[in-house]
Amino acid sequence: MLTRKPNLFMRWALAGALSFSALGVASCGTEGPETGADVEDVQEAPEETETNNTANPFDGPYDQDFLDDVDVREGQEVTVSANVNEIITPEAFTIAGTEDTTVDPLLVLHKNAEPELKPELTVKVTGTVHTAFDLPAVEKDLDVDLDDALFEDWDGKPYLKASEIDTSVAADD
Repeated sequence: MLTRKPNLFMRWALAGALSFSALGVASCGTEGPETGADVEDVQEAPEETETNNTANPFDGPYDQDFLDDVDVREGQEVTVSANVNEIITPEAFTIAGTEDTTVDPLLVLHKNAEPELKPELTVKVTGTVHTAFDLPAVEKDLDVDLDDALFEDWDGKPYLKASEIDTSVAADD
């Protein structure tokens, strides 16, 4: 009687073929080469526009163009030039557009009292844009207690949290 023993080579070949086919099935559905690509190659970079370009943040007058794009500026640090409109508290004031604009006032909040501020003074404010004022959140963020009645009209409106206020700018900047 003749008995056949499977060839050791055949066992290895069969095991390798099964492993390779399982690997091939697991990789189905992927596109592109398996090596040489990293996350940046696969993800598309957002289109840079004048309003969302974080490499060149907004630096210009507080005008209708700025206000029209305030939603896309949420969380961005910007610098705006404007005239002080009204001093509300030592931590808050409003700015209005310069003489050639007619935008609604924008609330500016800051931690430090600015004794030089007065209405009609041209300032350059650097700060973070927020699209919706929320008094309890702002009080917690600035660690201050603001008068609710003075800020109720600002609820839900855009504002700037100032990090720097430059009062030495010329009126035409």
